[in-house]
Amino acid sequence: MLRRNLHADLLKMKGRTITLAHILIPMITSGLFLAYYAISGWSENTKIIAFYQAVGAGFPVLIGIFTASIMEQEQSAGACQNLLTLRKKTVAFWSKVILLLIFSLFSVLLAAGIFGFGFYKILGCSTVSIVTYLISAFIMWCGSIPLYIWQMFFAFRFGKGVSIGVGIISGLVSALMLTNLGMFVWKYVPVSWTGRIPYTYLKIALGESGAINEMKFVIPILCVFTVISMVYYLFWASRWEGSKISE
Repeated sequence: MLRRNLHADLLKMKGRTITLAHILIPMITSGLFLAYYAISGWSENTKIIAFYQAVGAGFPVLIGIFTASIMEQEQSAGACQNLLTLRKKTVAFWSKVILLLIFSLFSVLLAAGIFGFGFYKILGCSTVSIVTYLISAFIMWCGSIPLYIWQMFFAFRFGKGVSIGVGIISGLVSALMLTNLGMFVWKYVPVSWTGRIPYTYLKIALGESGAINEMKFVIPILCVFTVISMVYYLFWASRWEGSKISE
């Protein structure tokens, strides 16, 4: 059943802006950073870290927009009648999260691949290997999983306006957590994980051994919170009646 729902959701998204955005955004973002770094006097390490920090801080905003788009698509199709008539709504709701996660994984790996290749081949910088770029992107994606779950909940529970608003606020908080203000508390703030976790990994890759303890501490928290988010989301989806959506 999950496979059929994934196929149906994929057909719904075919040719829509959200699909194109997952291709263009990583390409444009990586290209802009490479163009700026070509004339910037920053050190190689700073350039790499700044790229992942910027992408990680902007990730929650995009998640809010994409989940709102999915909700709006269902709402425009007969006020979510396709979902309301299903016997097992949990599979349909889970399908939407999985599809967005697949799209986002492709996007972050594409962005990291373009940036890593350009940084090495075009700018001639070789501080870290291309594998490190891809692992950093994958870790960022892992940190986004609970955000997708909760943003999908916000979208279908409160409407697209709330989902987008929460995404924007999450992006601002994520950026704030990258400063010294978030040095000690970021591990407990889920919206900061897309920016802070890859940053911590990069510090390890660049030789800062002190960051290993931070990574060991936050990974279990991420795993536990993700599982709790999944359980609650599926419980909520099974009881969803579509009566609370509002703009």
